Amino acid sequence: MRRAALFTTTALLLAGCGSSPPSHFYVLTADQTPPRSGISAANTIALGRVSLPGALDRPAIARRKGGNEIVFSDEERWAGPLDDMVRRVLADDIAAHLPAGVALVDSAARPPPGVTIAVEVSRFDADETGAVTLAARWETLGPTGRPLAPPRESTIVEPAAGKDAGAVANTMSRAVSDLAARIAAGLR
Repeated sequence: MRRAALFTTTALLLAGCGSSPPSHFYVLTADQTPPRSGISAANTIALGRVSLPGALDRPAIARRKGGNEIVFSDEERWAGPLDDMVRRVLADDIAAHLPAGVALVDSAARPPPGVTIAVEVSRFDADETGAVTLAARWETLGPTGRPLAPPRESTIVEPAAGKDAGAVANTMSRAVSDLAARIAAGLR
């Protein structure tokens, strides 16, 4: 009897060691819903490439610990590729800031747009408090791909909405919205 109880207890303990906490999935969200209307191709702006650092090309949410360490959690994950979410949210938020009569289209649009925006993100993570830093460089390119103006850069620090991953995703969404407003202001 004693042996059976010991065996059962050991089996239960080992079974508990084999299970991992459930993963939670998060998305970035646009700040505003962009206006939709019929607009001529002459008044179009395209969002071209939006690149992120290779270290962020993974499903786990990045959190900076100290100056040089980034920690990824298997339980806090993006619901899709982060670069795709950043591009979609950035497009929606830029479109919401454009004046009436101007549309943001895909960079593969035909006829090609007059202006294309290219964005390179060099940092996009949360610190231990949940505050988010988004550092990005963008430029506007003409139909031939040549720059229309010098590149611009911004480093956006959004205060923490909380430490949990849901609050971090919300804070990251606000940082992308802030970047969109700065890009749209440069297009006016």
